[in-house]
Amino acid sequence: MLLVIFGAGASFDSVPHLAPDARSIAPITYLQGRVLHNADRPPLANQLFEDRPTFVAIMKEFADSLPIIPLLRGNVPVEQQLAALEQQAQKYPTRHRQLLAIRFYLHRVLWMCQRGWANHHKGITNYATFLDAIRRWREELDERVCFVTFNYDTMLEEAMQQVLGMKFDARGPVNNSLTSYIANPSYQLIKLHGSIDWGLEVSFPERPTSPQELIEHAAELQVSNQFMKAGPNINFGNGSCGFPALAIPVQSKSQFMCPETHREALVTSLPVVTKIIAIGWRATEQHFLEMLKNRLTGLKGDVDLMVVSGDQKGMMETTNNLAIGPPRGTTRKRALRSNGFTGLINEIGHLETFLR
Repeated sequence: MLLVIFGAGASFDSVPHLAPDARSIAPITYLQGRVLHNADRPPLANQLFEDRPTFVAIMKEFADSLPIIPLLRGNVPVEQQLAALEQQAQKYPTRHRQLLAIRFYLHRVLWMCQRGWANHHKGITNYATFLDAIRRWREELDERVCFVTFNYDTMLEEAMQQVLGMKFDARGPVNNSLTSYIANPSYQLIKLHGSIDWGLEVSFPERPTSPQELIEHAAELQVSNQFMKAGPNINFGNGSCGFPALAIPVQSKSQFMCPETHREALVTSLPVVTKIIAIGWRATEQHFLEMLKNRLTGLKGDVDLMVVSGDQKGMMETTNNLAIGPPRGTTRKRALRSNGFTGLINEIGHLETFLR
């Protein structure tokens, strides 16, 4: 079984004809009053609160977030800072409102980025080409694939619909409406940190109708564990507003934001994994790393490993954090690449060699 893990770097470097450069990593740039394509590029963690016009407009819409935005900008460890703010909420209730506003902000920002980015790539993405190679390998060898993504966006789902013919809808019993993600016998998709098109039902206040209503009651919300498909404003079919099903990007996340059935499907799959491909992922999610290394339900034996990162530093960080070590047998493979998702697609033969 093949396990493919995607991180923020995959969506950041998701379009072959718009590969990132030094300008993409720097703060947003302008040219003669015209915003360059960087303004729509899916952001890395340290770009989530940039001074992009779209971002600022959404910050103002969720104004409770404004006092803490300066703490999340510039050369700061965003995940560490958010973790500190969450800790402060235990004794400073106002932080609950601010952090919920941040959740709604992240949801809206990433939804808008994805929509704007689509205007640039028109469906021509590294995800689609990658999936086509995976599909050919899987069908030739009758293998199974489990995709794990820590990204909130739905670029992977769109590519899976485009290339693999899969559908991600809300069919099924009310208490298990996201079964389509794990029901396919050949391909599973696990979104451990949630998705921009998921929401959680809220029972207090009764049937809330707007994000602001939820933010006002942030410290006393009763949020269910019922995940449902949601629209651009976390709106459900009954007219109510839901809680954004996104795990705030904090350091050392200890909880997942997905249906329990998805987590169980992952636990079932891990022991039979023989190959791992990690793309744009830093491997800092301790909870997931513990799952991989669990003596009873984690990886069994040695695995082939490919790490794809945008630079040498990121490649080594991922490799070291995974701590899988050198292959124990002569037949196992290690492929470490530092030229990004686009670099892998431009040299697709390396992926095909690794898979076979």
